[in-house]
Amino acid sequence: MLSTGSPAAAPLQVLLFALGVGAVGMWEFFRLQRRRRVMEDTPTSRIRSAAQGYVELIGQALAPDVPLLSPLTRTPCCWYRYKVEERKGEGKTSHWQTQQQGVSTAQFWLDDGSGRCIVDPEDAEVRALTRRSWVGATAQLIPGTAGEVMMSGDGDHRYTEELILPGQTLYALGWFTSLSPLQASLHDEVRERVAAWKADPDRRRAFDTNGDGTLDMAEFEQLRAQAAAAVYADRLARAAQPQTHVLRKPRDRRVFLLTTEPHDALARRLRWQAWAWLAAGVLALGYGGAGLLWR
Repeated sequence: MLSTGSPAAAPLQVLLFALGVGAVGMWEFFRLQRRRRVMEDTPTSRIRSAAQGYVELIGQALAPDVPLLSPLTRTPCCWYRYKVEERKGEGKTSHWQTQQQGVSTAQFWLDDGSGRCIVDPEDAEVRALTRRSWVGATAQLIPGTAGEVMMSGDGDHRYTEELILPGQTLYALGWFTSLSPLQASLHDEVRERVAAWKADPDRRRAFDTNGDGTLDMAEFEQLRAQAAAAVYADRLARAAQPQTHVLRKPRDRRVFLLTTEPHDALARRLRWQAWAWLAAGVLALGYGGAGLLWR
């Protein structure tokens, strides 16, 4: 805590601490302002017509194809983050120490009415409105069982769980990519199919018409022709399938943000947080700088 007396009378450690607080305040101000401007300056795209690259999407979060349950409360969700803490010490020295924590990386869906997009939440900054924190016993999953739980914990344990729930409105900033069902080249697919058929004993016997245990040139060309025909048929079927859209962390240093907080409310909160950090930073820098000059 900064001294309320004259800066010149403050210990050197206090003055250096004040300068450190000031530097952090200035850095946080620019970081939050930059984040807010990105949110306000990036237009909302529609999944069906979104350009490849950095986009803003707003839609409904949908559960992963494989059901995802939060570790603490077993709540069906799209994403979770949890923390288990234990109280250490007594009286004024009492504090919470993290025992266990984790965050989900399972992909889930975002639907904005024009289409669906896979959201890969790995390394995202997530702000979830659904947040629960409690002290006391809680249901814990028993490892190695088919979802069995037991009650554990006491007044010295605190549990925190943050969730993105199916059906919640999700605001997302990230890197948008559309994957074609025909990613690999025709030549590469044919080559891989031929190699796989040659390595399959049953396939080799089917094309070994003279039964000598090896494929001569004519037998190999027959195998290759049928493998190519099978690849053509597979590609025709895949070509009729829609593209798969994915939102993930940008390749550069731009923010990857997922939040269930309303866009406008989050922008306002970032604005006042930025100015609060600026005020604290200016005061701390002024205090520390004045103290060092007067010494």
